[in-house]
Amino acid sequence: MCLVEPRPPGHHVYDKVLLPRLGLPLIGTMLVQAGHDVTVYCDALAPVDVSDCLAADVVGISSTTATSPAAYHLADVLESAGVPVVLGGPHVTFRPDEALEHARWVVRGEGERTMLELVAAVERDAALDQVAGLSWREPSGEVHHNPARPRCSQAAFEALPAPDLTLIVGHERMAIKPLMTQWGCPYDCEFCSVTAMFSRRVRHRRTDQVLAELAGLDADRVFFHDDNFVVSKDRTAQLLRAMTDRGITPEWFAQVRADTVYRSHSRRDIDEDFLRLMREAGCQTVMIGFESVSDAALAGLGKRESVADSERAVHAFHDHGIGVHGMFVLGLDTDGQQSAADTVRFARRLDIDTIQMMMETPLPGTRLWNRVQEEGRLLDADWSLFDGHHAVMRPAGMSPLELQLSVLEAMKRFYSWPSVASAGVLAAIRELPALARVLIRPSFASRLPDIGTMALRGHWRDLGQLLRRTLGPTEFSRIAGGFRRPALRGYGRHQLTAWQAQEQTRAHQARLALLAGAESAC
Repeated sequence: MCLVEPRPPGHHVYDKVLLPRLGLPLIGTMLVQAGHDVTVYCDALAPVDVSDCLAADVVGISSTTATSPAAYHLADVLESAGVPVVLGGPHVTFRPDEALEHARWVVRGEGERTMLELVAAVERDAALDQVAGLSWREPSGEVHHNPARPRCSQAAFEALPAPDLTLIVGHERMAIKPLMTQWGCPYDCEFCSVTAMFSRRVRHRRTDQVLAELAGLDADRVFFHDDNFVVSKDRTAQLLRAMTDRGITPEWFAQVRADTVYRSHSRRDIDEDFLRLMREAGCQTVMIGFESVSDAALAGLGKRESVADSERAVHAFHDHGIGVHGMFVLGLDTDGQQSAADTVRFARRLDIDTIQMMMETPLPGTRLWNRVQEEGRLLDADWSLFDGHHAVMRPAGMSPLELQLSVLEAMKRFYSWPSVASAGVLAAIRELPALARVLIRPSFASRLPDIGTMALRGHWRDLGQLLRRTLGPTEFSRIAGGFRRPALRGYGRHQLTAWQAQEQTRAHQARLALLAGAESAC
């Protein structure tokens, strides 16, 4: 059996970050435990071997909205060759009829148990009408939607195995290992599909389970895949203390809310002890969905945070040596043409390390999708454009073209070469004593030609491995940490340039320009 996660289309901020989603490795692990032979393909790590898929008894494909065209194309190829395909993931959960035009089965929602029951039923040639959460079509073409599967309970979630990442072809390429400690989110932002997919009920792994999985990963760097790593501060603190007590403290990254820095929702003083614990346990960078620099916009989103909370969060994390990746959404109903520029000024004023600016995108299953549909504001039905990098709905306060260009210009300002260079100079000054000690070593000096060649050719992964071997892991991590900000800003500049140059981007901007011209003529 093959399980496939298609690659997102084109260039984007994360396309060099080799991190698979964990749904397929988890399903694969459960199928292996049930006695099946499973191979998982994550197209970002290694190309999908279509010949292997053509030889499989069943192929499962999981997709987001942006990757659904690639998923449908592969499903068409396989189904036309007689290979049965099951589609799953957030997009097809809310568009099962669409997905059944390309595959014979669709797993909706939290699909781990559904997938196991489906495979077992297919093996026995049993009826499918008792498989909860399954949509399917008969050879005649008749479509059936079985009742939804109840959400995974806390006990059932604890019983799930740790995903076996070695099932993924190319898993050895992952410099950062993924780990998820919980499902669900108690909040309900209008544009977010997490609650629609996993509900607002949070289910979590026990501390001993997370520790065992961390130890099994044997990773220098870990990304906690949780949509919000700190839902329960007490539970998270327990995990972080256990990590430090056991000495399992890789560098780690996680998504958190700005109000994580407070002691509680009622006590708005900075929780210095918790932030110190995060840093001691290995936290390197937090990714915060600030969303907007407008209190009115935040209120409209149901964010329950203010711009002042965002400012205090950046200062607090920086005070504890933790980097901040700020995530913003543009094109909200309260936004105008200056909103993107205002966002960059905000990020620069607070000295946020790196940012991403996405355009508000209505994803199926969200309250935003329903509202945009009712208001007739959807511009495009090309799902590959629903990645946050393309304007696909009509904003309230500007034209789609103005939104697209203002975000691009703002990102170029933040990731300008002067910004990259100044961050590099400051890092070099700060790390000068350590650099001087390294440069005088004969063992390092002898590798300078190789280092220079790799840098000029842009072979950053190979360069990183060479420096780690030459310096040793401890010294490499310390010096690399000092240069993380200029390196990430340089990466951001490179990705932005590549995104702007690709055909998909140029074609979409040309279409938006034609639309703007037609509207102005009217």
